[in-house]
Amino acid sequence: MTILGPKPCEACQVEGIYEESQSILNGKEAFPDNAARREIDGLPAKCPNEGCSWTGTMKEFEAQHEGQCDYERVTCDACQQDILLKDKDRHNERECEARTLNCKYCKVSFNFRDIKAHDEICVKYPMQCKDCGKKKIPREKFQEHTRTCAKSKVACQFNKVGCQAVVDNGKQQEHEQATIMEHLRLVLTTMTALSCVQSVPGSVASSVERDGLGEYQDDCGGGLGLYRAPEEGASAGGASGGAVGKVPGSGSSSSSGSRAREGRVDSNGLGLYQSVDEGPAAPSGGAGRGGGGGGGKSAVLLEQKVVALENIVCVLNRELERSSVTQEAQKHQNRLDQEKIESLHNKIRQLERTLTMRDLKLSETEQTLRELQYCTFDGVFIWKISDFSHRRQDALAGRSPALFSPAFYSSKYGYKMCLRLYLNGDGTGRGTHLSLFFVVMRGKYDALLKWPFSQKVTLMLLDQNNREHIIDAFRPDTSSTSFQRPISEMNIASGCPLFCPLAKLASAKNSYVKDDTIFIKAIVDLTGL
Repeated sequence: MTILGPKPCEACQVEGIYEESQSILNGKEAFPDNAARREIDGLPAKCPNEGCSWTGTMKEFEAQHEGQCDYERVTCDACQQDILLKDKDRHNERECEARTLNCKYCKVSFNFRDIKAHDEICVKYPMQCKDCGKKKIPREKFQEHTRTCAKSKVACQFNKVGCQAVVDNGKQQEHEQATIMEHLRLVLTTMTALSCVQSVPGSVASSVERDGLGEYQDDCGGGLGLYRAPEEGASAGGASGGAVGKVPGSGSSSSSGSRAREGRVDSNGLGLYQSVDEGPAAPSGGAGRGGGGGGGKSAVLLEQKVVALENIVCVLNRELERSSVTQEAQKHQNRLDQEKIESLHNKIRQLERTLTMRDLKLSETEQTLRELQYCTFDGVFIWKISDFSHRRQDALAGRSPALFSPAFYSSKYGYKMCLRLYLNGDGTGRGTHLSLFFVVMRGKYDALLKWPFSQKVTLMLLDQNNREHIIDAFRPDTSSTSFQRPISEMNIASGCPLFCPLAKLASAKNSYVKDDTIFIKAIVDLTGL
């Protein structure tokens, strides 16, 4: 306000609404309008942020709520995402994709979005050996562990000569000891093949390769390759039955005929075919059979042996490779089966434990139901005992001398009690009387009851004709342990060892036993409870 009336406030000047150079107002004469300020401060205000229910005055809004509203949207400095002010701390700690984390293994800092990439290169990242199962091996030491792990798989050192075995790292020496003969046979095969190849002249080898001598066959589908040498007389054009041929240039007469070839097993055990008449090459001067033809024959036979040896080695290598692959597949399948069996065993054990617990709970539930079926809560209990004669015989034989009744209560939250009956007597009444005792049992609400138990107890054997009941009553001896608060399932029984003479029970004049059933009644005096 000015002496001449209202003028623009300082806020108008800051926002550019008031331009002194163009205004007719004099800025030096302006001063804050406190009355207007108070009026504005008293205006009702409501928070404009969505979800916020704050209300108050403009003064309270500017002083207490503005800039502090939980529902005000702010921008995350790291990821530039709009979030609620109340969620800022949680966002910075758990949700922000650009937040900085420290690797718990190597302590290197990185952004959250790069956590998977860092785990792939972290030198301290714990790894697990699939062979021995050892865990928490740092990545930087994993290669060293693989080389020294006793259960890691390595190829046999004789793999270059044909051994295809893959054994545990710690069992390499054991494998070598067990397969010495096989390794020596493979080495011998390789050395024989190399010496044969080195001894064959280049021209002969090329001629053999060109003429395609030798034939490789499968042994009746058995998977083993056999080599069959060609007929020796094929190059000379003469044959006898297709199985026996003449030696080229031998000059032998028809009367001597073709000489049959004989086979023998070579010393290396590979079963190579060898002719009986092979030998050192004849001198080039014609001293041997057929002159210069003997040298050519020996060279051809040698070339045939080389080809046969190479074919057999190739076949054996393929068989070994196929057997190794099959064995590894079987071992892998066996491991999978063992793991599955172990898993099933664990499930079975878990189910057995579950069934055992359920059986226990079911047994407890059944016991509770039986107790509730016969239970009373007024201190009066009638016990029906059927099949009396059979039970009496069990008592006489000592198989079941005593019977316990179901539990009954003085009230719903009162004393828990039961009766104990000896059909052939007990103590002073053994063999002559029916003995009946009263038992105080441990209940759920014993802590709320008065101890020792001091209520009068009346025991009755009911005459089923309602003429003459047998009745005995007593007051508990409060100094006896039988009526103290139970510390076990039930206290020592106390009652009447001479409750009813057996002779009176069996008398035909009385009706205590009827339809092989008797009834016993117990009454607890509740006075004072």
